[in-house]
Amino acid sequence: MMPHWELWLHLYRGELFNAPTGTTGVRKPVRAGCLNLVLKTGKSERPREYIPVGLTSNHAGWDSQWFYLRNDDDLFPAYTGRLISERPGHWSYDVVQTHQARLDPLLNALKKLHEEGLTAALVLSAVHHRRVLPLMSRPLRMDEVGPGVSSRDLEACRMSNEAPADDEVAARVRAAVASDFQPEHVNDFPKRPDQGSIDLVSPFPMYDLESRSSSTIFKTHLCPCRDRSTLDPRDLQ
Repeated sequence: MMPHWELWLHLYRGELFNAPTGTTGVRKPVRAGCLNLVLKTGKSERPREYIPVGLTSNHAGWDSQWFYLRNDDDLFPAYTGRLISERPGHWSYDVVQTHQARLDPLLNALKKLHEEGLTAALVLSAVHHRRVLPLMSRPLRMDEVGPGVSSRDLEACRMSNEAPADDEVAARVRAAVASDFQPEHVNDFPKRPDQGSIDLVSPFPMYDLESRSSSTIFKTHLCPCRDRSTLDPRDLQ
């Protein structure tokens, strides 16, 4: 599915990151990297609506190993050097109550995927197996990769010309995710455009960055993945 702003707001919040100073209990603001995106997991939040995720490390000290990406074509706001010492309230904003019901089909989809056995290990396995190019400008988003895509655009989204062996994919998954992931688990969960995959048919809510409002074009629901040319128009009602 395409990126969905309200679903993201429903599942994630922002936390302020301050760097250690060497003195216990004393931390300092940072000029870059002060915003950590975290899954909402409090008692009043929604941990059960997300697929299981367990990492092999808590990534302590990550800030000493990070790197910067060039702002090609000025796609991101210009760096200002501003220091943020307190977390802004809007970092924890949720979906407005009147729009909450519109998320039900998507949350039901997450629940269905969870019940069918989808895990972070399987998602990461698919990313490696399909050779998705990370942290780089790509001609296609992940949701646009599928049947009918030109081979030129598809190759521009891939890390290599040949798919890695299942043993290599499994080793990469085990290195990142806490699981006993074996080569036979690669491609063990049907994904678009595979037969039997769960497909979100209809378009995503359009989000207007100026008015900060969204509107749904069609209802979203689940159906088995199949050739779009065979869809009944009633599927989009």
